[in-house]
Amino acid sequence: MPLVNLKPFLEDAKKNKYCLGCFNAFNIETLEGIIEAAVNLKTPVVCAVYEPQLKYSDLETFSNLVKDISNKVNVPVILHLDHAEEISLIINAIKCGFTSLMFDGPPSISFEEKIRQTKKVVEIVHSVGLTLESELGYITRVGEDEKAAKENIADPNRAEEFVEKTGVDILAPAIGSIHGLGERKATIDLELLKEIKSKTDCYLSLHGGSGVDDSIIRESIDIGINKASVYTRISNLAIEKMKAILGKDSPDLSLIMNEAREGFREMVENRLNVFRSKNICSFETNVCNISTSPKYSTNREGGKINRDLDTRDDNSYEELVKKLTSAVIKNIKNK
Repeated sequence: MPLVNLKPFLEDAKKNKYCLGCFNAFNIETLEGIIEAAVNLKTPVVCAVYEPQLKYSDLETFSNLVKDISNKVNVPVILHLDHAEEISLIINAIKCGFTSLMFDGPPSISFEEKIRQTKKVVEIVHSVGLTLESELGYITRVGEDEKAAKENIADPNRAEEFVEKTGVDILAPAIGSIHGLGERKATIDLELLKEIKSKTDCYLSLHGGSGVDDSIIRESIDIGINKASVYTRISNLAIEKMKAILGKDSPDLSLIMNEAREGFREMVENRLNVFRSKNICSFETNVCNISTSPKYSTNREGGKINRDLDTRDDNSYEELVKKLTSAVIKNIKNK
């Protein structure tokens, strides 16, 4: 089926206490592994594109590949831009047909400037009926200073202010998780998550899920996590499988790449089970058939946002994006 909007699946996850799996893809093997896992478990899946991982390709080429494979399967696929720092990348992703976007802004900007920039991006993204996610605080990377990470944990009061002033749809708060997978396990502050949940009315996303214990992930879902991202744990399994093939005499490249695909499929299935994201598209539910419903083309305040977008044809959508892009670029230049 065609790429789908993220919002109806977030709403279903929130209602039914599971979370959507979000997994980094950057070539055909990683992409096919992720989507095959989703097909096997009959569930929607979020394929995340992180710009630094596409240094050997480009956004348009890869997005076309995702669209092509998505059209061949019977589970919903969301194409998500992860951790964008520049507004221009958001605009480019919209032009390429992404159906979910995340904006962090440039590193080290002030809280006030992050609000200003994020609000601008929210307006752009909402104008084409899509959702925007944003990180609050700073989610640690493996190898970074632990003390500094604690100082950059999300503040519940700032979370409330940030959501209210920007209108962002999904918040990814720094609550103790770690990007990557090292010897030190992530320590999730569940009480902090509860407080942030009580102060905000948006969906919540967990990043750095590779180093979080399964039991803590389940508790986080019960509290209010609706989407969770994992990459390093999946990558590590794929690398282990590739090394096993390399240890044999005269390994064939096609077999090596297939092991990468299998590693992704196996671990994505594992994570989807932990996320309780299994059989979401079974005959008992209709969530996988409502992604084009016009009721999901409105913002959280109930205002109208291009109600016809989800039933659009490709030409009308391209024209809309061209007009939007021209208007945004003109606005940026004027400022």
